[in-house]
Amino acid sequence: MSVQRFVIQLPCMTPGTSRSIQCLRFGRKGARPKLYMQAAIHANEMPGTMALHHLMPQLIEADAKGLIEGEIVIVPTVNPIGQAQLVGNQHLGRYHLLSYENFNRNWIDLAPAVADRLAKRLGADAKANIALIRKTALAVLKELEPVNELRTLRVEIQKLSVDADFVLDLHCDIHAALHLFMAARDWPKGAATRSGPAYELAADLGAEATMYNEPYPSALTFSGVNGALWARLAERFPDAAIPQACMSCTVEMRSQFDVSHAQGQDDAARLLRWIIRQGIIKGDPGRLPRLKAPATPIQGMDVAYAPKAGFVVYHLEPGAKVKKGQAVCDVIDPESPDGPKARTTIRAQTDGVLFAKRLNGSLAWPGLVLYRIAGEERLAHRAGMSGLDD
Repeated sequence: MSVQRFVIQLPCMTPGTSRSIQCLRFGRKGARPKLYMQAAIHANEMPGTMALHHLMPQLIEADAKGLIEGEIVIVPTVNPIGQAQLVGNQHLGRYHLLSYENFNRNWIDLAPAVADRLAKRLGADAKANIALIRKTALAVLKELEPVNELRTLRVEIQKLSVDADFVLDLHCDIHAALHLFMAARDWPKGAATRSGPAYELAADLGAEATMYNEPYPSALTFSGVNGALWARLAERFPDAAIPQACMSCTVEMRSQFDVSHAQGQDDAARLLRWIIRQGIIKGDPGRLPRLKAPATPIQGMDVAYAPKAGFVVYHLEPGAKVKKGQAVCDVIDPESPDGPKARTTIRAQTDGVLFAKRLNGSLAWPGLVLYRIAGEERLAHRAGMSGLDD
């Protein structure tokens, strides 16, 4: 069976213009397990698209050999709206310029509508519950009537992902080591601490940090709404058998500038090993690599904000292990002639891994996120925060 290509047409927003989303399916529609992968919802984040560029020919080859057991749906550039936002010779792909919305916020929380329809229909049969929830969630989406292209994009893309066993949303940061965001419900516990799809994903990809929301992401990110559907329904119906039927993860594939054939080939190889390990494609994935770092809670993530205007210079690079109190960066007043006295040094508030920062020389303004550190100790000032600053 060859790759199946299909197109999602978005509504016209201005006379004479139109946009569409190109989608690909490998394997047989409806087969299990189902994997949905997308890249570049923040349209100027291309490392994930590069990885998929190198992965897709391998999927075509596996498909031709009859090795794909499940279904794989890939949307390599999921956001044509953001792709078109070229302003002053710059590509601005993070926010929708019409509404000022972050493209990775305000996805559709289907749990309330699904719960209302299934209040008396969920029981002790987990397999039956999974099938019923997926069918109902898709029906809710089909009944929506979005009036603009951004809302249409969200509805149509969630139709592709809502019944998936695995959802990977490929992103990157400004300057970062590879890291993951997921739900605590997906991370293995107890006797299974060194197994399971989430652990294997972190190990196969070589993640320098993995952070989990407890019990699931509260922000309406794409990855968040796909995984949290099951967790929210399990909370609503504690007497019903509702497993976590979708492992959904935001994969931050290093930095915006980490786009090369060598890196793309390596990322594709790592993704393919993980896909084989999940039984979606037949084959031998090889020995699972050693996990680079334990998963840590979002509440343990130290997020530093600029206290004043200036420019930023860093003492450390992404992936560095840091200690509480260690200097991470300086915010410098460029108009001051006082040398070291013109510098405001920002120090780590926890032990952990510096996994993301801005570029040296970046302009700073009060409240700008300067860096993030993944730490094991929950920080009191982070209580109730999702960790996803716009």
